[in-house]
Amino acid sequence: MNGLDPAGIQEFRGFVRRFVDEGRTIVLSSHLLDEIEKTCDHVAIVDGGTIVAQGSIADLRGDGHVVFVGVDDTDRARRLLAASPAVERVVDDGETLAVTVPDARVVPDLNRRLVEAGIAVDRLELQQASLEQRFLEITTRLENAA
Repeated sequence: MNGLDPAGIQEFRGFVRRFVDEGRTIVLSSHLLDEIEKTCDHVAIVDGGTIVAQGSIADLRGDGHVVFVGVDDTDRARRLLAASPAVERVVDDGETLAVTVPDARVVPDLNRRLVEAGIAVDRLELQQASLEQRFLEITTRLENAA
């Protein structure tokens, strides 16, 4: 799909779905994980020539969610959030914190903790973990992505 315009991408997705509807299996190899997520039912993640995970898109994404948090003091917020038992992981890209939580219902509590600590919150955006995020967590690419 690389290099196709939006109409071409949509046409290609339709082409793949028609083949699958006919009972055929299609194997796609791509680094465009957003497109894989939109096109495929099952995936295999390869790291260093070895399949390290495989299954349905939903299974590989898991139930985890990522909350993008914008604050006025990222260092304090990162430490406070990382200390919470409701938080699996905090990644600081220099501007925004990407906070991985297993359950979206903890987000209001995390916001309350930040505000009570005197940290101004200007962004709180919840997203389900993407295949790209899971790829980085599963493979050795995580160290290189930070």
